[in-house]
Amino acid sequence: MKMTARIWGAAIIGTATVIIAGFTAYKLLMGQPVGFNELMPTAVLLGSFFTAITWGSPEEGDGPAQDEELGRYITMKSAKISYFILIGLLFAALAVEKWAFDRENMALIVVTCFAMIVLPFTEWIVSRQYR
Repeated sequence: MKMTARIWGAAIIGTATVIIAGFTAYKLLMGQPVGFNELMPTAVLLGSFFTAITWGSPEEGDGPAQDEELGRYITMKSAKISYFILIGLLFAALAVEKWAFDRENMALIVVTCFAMIVLPFTEWIVSRQYR
């Protein structure tokens, strides 16, 4: 198996992700508080890992490149799907907040409202280019 830049990048980022996630799990098991400083690096590294294993390069021929037509289609379709998943997760967070804690989180409500507007507004802006 040829070790391409894609494989090397995925291995390095994957190892870092496992280390950070393991440290976070250790803190949880020890009863220590886990917050922004543990969760954000894990999320960023996990997102970077998925990016590294998804996209190849035309020079190495190891998968679709982001700037090719297939890559643009994959990006467009996955962005729209992930938008609707995110909206669902925001609604679930609102329901849990109300059900579990019997309160309304105004910041979460405002973010959910903006999230429901972002896609249609962005589509309107982009459609203006083609008129």
